[in-house]
Amino acid sequence: MKNASSQTKAARIVPLILSGLLITAAVLFLLPLLGRTVYSPGAWWVFFTADGGGIVAPILAERFRNTALAFVAGGGLALGGLVLQTLFRNPLASPFTLGTASGASFGAVLAIAVSPLLWGKMPPAGAGTIGSLLGAAAAVALILFLARGRDMASETILLAGVGVNFFFSGLILFTQYLSEEGRLFRMVRWTMGQISLTEPFLLIPLTVVVVIAAILLYLFADEMDILLTGDDRAVSLGVNLRAVRIFLFLLSSVLVGAVVSVCGPIGFVGLTAPHFARRAAGGEHRLLIPVSLLFGALFLALCYTAARVVLYPDVLPVGVITSLFGGPFFVWLLTRADRSAG
Repeated sequence: MKNASSQTKAARIVPLILSGLLITAAVLFLLPLLGRTVYSPGAWWVFFTADGGGIVAPILAERFRNTALAFVAGGGLALGGLVLQTLFRNPLASPFTLGTASGASFGAVLAIAVSPLLWGKMPPAGAGTIGSLLGAAAAVALILFLARGRDMASETILLAGVGVNFFFSGLILFTQYLSEEGRLFRMVRWTMGQISLTEPFLLIPLTVVVVIAAILLYLFADEMDILLTGDDRAVSLGVNLRAVRIFLFLLSSVLVGAVVSVCGPIGFVGLTAPHFARRAAGGEHRLLIPVSLLFGALFLALCYTAARVVLYPDVLPVGVITSLFGGPFFVWLLTRADRSAG
């Protein structure tokens, strides 16, 4: 019976993965062609010719790199949101519910603020990313410290995370208040979420983090399914709640911290993508994990493409686009929850 069940799952997952790979290839092939100047698919042939395609080459190369970055970052945020919604059994949980994102944001803001002392100018490439990672690590350590005494209950982690979120948000505002105008503009611009200003070399490490995290999550898919049935049933089925909760919290924090350190805080991707994935794939995490990753990746890649076009030649911060879509969706979720409760 178990063999039959495994074969059934494999029969559903393999076509899903193949479809996801085809969609990924199509997105990365087509979206870079779109913009104020729309190229035909033949532009890729020009791109790969011996002369490099003239002016087409750098434009397509930049669009492709940024689209790929948006694709990877969206997938990472979607997985982070899925983990938190499962961990807290709360459909409104998102990567920005806890303090990881605000800690990462504070680290980047602080790096910009102290740059006159360390470099005498704006921070060099990668300084904001390093500061952001250190801030995310500080937030995670603080949450684990606050939640350590109560067996790492999900409610305790949630409350500790909310408190840490407000704390670091206050530090961000305090740092911005003390900063001069030039650095203040850079801070505000970074906290809007951005793709086009990201250092190109960061795409590879971020991709590695997201891929490894997705594989680890897939290995824990059964435990995530059991968590949704309640603590008592999970314990009766032999799940070590404390260990699983710490693992899932750390993994989601690594995902969110990595994405925020590279792209800044981009809201609502982690909230919306898992919901659409559940409607498409149901509640089983072996299907939900790859579908959430794909939906989040597609959503952010499309939002970035829109951000390139709306205010051309300027590139709108992608966090603005995701908020314009995500805000109404969040309101819809709240009204739907009220109707269900009624």
